[in-house]
Amino acid sequence: MRRTRLWLIVFMAVLSLWSVACQNVEGIAMQSSGEAAAQPEPPSPTPSPTATLRPTFTPLPTETPTPTATATPTNTPTPSPTPTATITPTPTQTATPTPVPPTPTPQPTPTPVQRVERVVLANYFAWYDGDKWDACNISAGDRPLEPYHSDDAGAIRRHIEQALAVGIDGFTLNWFAPGERTDRNFQTLLAQSAGTPFRSTVVFHRHIWHGSPAPNQQNVAEAIAYILNTYAGHPNFLRLAGRPVIFFTDVYRVPITGGQTPQEAWAAIRAQVDPNHSAWWIAEGLDPSFLSVFDGLYVHKITHAKWPNDYVKMPRWAGWVRSWEQQTGQPKLWVATLMPGWDDTRAGCKPDIRVPSEPHRRDRENGAFYRATFNAAMQSLPDVLWINSWNEWVEGTYIEPSVQYGDLYYRMTAEFTAQFK
Repeated sequence: MRRTRLWLIVFMAVLSLWSVACQNVEGIAMQSSGEAAAQPEPPSPTPSPTATLRPTFTPLPTETPTPTATATPTNTPTPSPTPTATITPTPTQTATPTPVPPTPTPQPTPTPVQRVERVVLANYFAWYDGDKWDACNISAGDRPLEPYHSDDAGAIRRHIEQALAVGIDGFTLNWFAPGERTDRNFQTLLAQSAGTPFRSTVVFHRHIWHGSPAPNQQNVAEAIAYILNTYAGHPNFLRLAGRPVIFFTDVYRVPITGGQTPQEAWAAIRAQVDPNHSAWWIAEGLDPSFLSVFDGLYVHKITHAKWPNDYVKMPRWAGWVRSWEQQTGQPKLWVATLMPGWDDTRAGCKPDIRVPSEPHRRDRENGAFYRATFNAAMQSLPDVLWINSWNEWVEGTYIEPSVQYGDLYYRMTAEFTAQFK
């Protein structure tokens, strides 16, 4: 009996334990099924939007637009600064295809030939009035340190002495016509140079002068004959290798008759005045075909609104002259230009004889531009150095001492002339 009760107690205890165990298993199962339900089903990891960002990257085709890769054509606007259209460097520019120049390279000869003695000239203007230095067309509102009247012999003498002191050998005086003011002042220039090594010539303007009578081939020829007959024998008139020198501006503007080209017009004039080429005729401009008549080239303006650094082409321009010399077997002179800057932005307030062009200001950069033009001129192996200018106050190229710049450009000139000679 006692044993039966004991078994009953054991049975009841086991049954109780079983029941508790079942409840625990059920709870665990329910808990685990609840957690599973609570987890964000795979929709959440399907941020397929993120995966579908590929469309954003598919503009790669747009990004690889080979046109952009071939943007080098855009980079080749180098022709634009080379105004070959205007320049028409016929023979030498197309040196390789055109057999005209014997030397395809339009560069000066590596070993420079000394055709004439080395001289430095400065462009000179003799038409200023002493009371007009505040005129509307004076560049940058500047003025000379010592204002002057161009007809004053004392002022001309002072300019000669100042120029000689920095190594300038002579002036090229801008000249209009016999008996006119610039002619009288050229006479004074030669007279005031007496007893000095200073030798000057003219920049011939008769063919574009607005005075009376209007220019024609006959009076142009007469004016050249007047210069040679009146001045070429003067000891202070510029001669190179024994030949008198005349500079000519704007040669393409000569009066023409009967469908002539400007070159033919000049050939007709020269045949009357200097058929044996006993003088040096130096033409201004960038058309080497004028060398069929003239004996050399120089360039008045070496910076332009569209080509502010045109001066870097001087070695090329010199190459044209050398090519013509080689073709003809006659000596041709290359006259290289240096200038301190340019500013004709005030020039339009008064009429003048210049061909209208876009007003342009080339900053002097505290002397850096003057030095850059000198370096380019030296690279061109010039026969003569020509400074534009001593006193061009309308185009703003003056180097004479001024209120605004002091004597900076005057002192730099001494350095350059010493290096050239």
